[in-house]
Amino acid sequence: MMWHRKLGHMSERGLKILAEQKLLPGLKKVSLPFCEHCVTSKQHRLKFSSSNARSKAILEMIHSDVWQAPVLSLGGARYFVSFIDDYSRRCWVYPIKVKADVFPVFKVFKARVELESEKKIKCLRTDNGGEYTSNEFDNFCKQEGIKRQFTVAYTPQQNGVAERMNRTLLERTRAMLRTAEMAKSFWAEAVKTTCYVINQSPSTAIDLKTPMEMWTGKPADYSRLHTFGSPVYVMYNAQETSKLDPKSRKCIFLGYADGVKGYSLWDPTAHKVIISRDVEDKVQGKENDSTSKEKLVTTIVRVVLM
Repeated sequence: MMWHRKLGHMSERGLKILAEQKLLPGLKKVSLPFCEHCVTSKQHRLKFSSSNARSKAILEMIHSDVWQAPVLSLGGARYFVSFIDDYSRRCWVYPIKVKADVFPVFKVFKARVELESEKKIKCLRTDNGGEYTSNEFDNFCKQEGIKRQFTVAYTPQQNGVAERMNRTLLERTRAMLRTAEMAKSFWAEAVKTTCYVINQSPSTAIDLKTPMEMWTGKPADYSRLHTFGSPVYVMYNAQETSKLDPKSRKCIFLGYADGVKGYSLWDPTAHKVIISRDVEDKVQGKENDSTSKEKLVTTIVRVVLM
């Protein structure tokens, strides 16, 4: 199912909720077929103890955790660090090359979310990893009035929100990479796209609302969604071509550019990631489970940079 893939292998329950709210154009009845990539990527789930206590406002509590990748990303990252707002469950991920990058990345994250929300981070919950316990990190939090909460050694369950989020990120990232038949070195692009769609997905932790709705007060917008790893056609700039040259080139959709209104794409000819705002996406799949006919869906996206 196309929407299942666009939403990073979302569960059938999540798709039904969005379909009932008429947020997914063309999808009226949800009956998710067997997805081998979901099964092979999401088995052996760990159990975490849960807590009913949740923050009452944005940025009252931020959870964070670090994951180490088995291979380097295209940009040379070996890890990613995640930050999760306890109230909205909105997630941010940052690929990093070394664990020492966690502290400078936290400062960037802090400046971004505080400017966006006009609120201050009050508490940061992490494990006892050295990337979080340095004197520099601790002194910065004291100066900024941020309370620290550390888990007891060898008890990752105490950092359950971050642990569960990283587990979900990795399960869906594996499924996306398998479906697209892309190399593991694309993990950083895949995990950022997974984070993007998780923020647009209903969560039981917030009464089946989406993290973005909790964060912004506005319903999620699904008009920009594309399937990770799908072929897209990108227009050349007029300066790059002559009158007899092709007007576009075939690339691979990777995700949503951060900070600009555009898309992150893999150019297999140039062997690099590019950002484009003009994309034509051709995807074949069943839009509506109530019909047996396959439809060719073509979406032309025009995004104007602000």
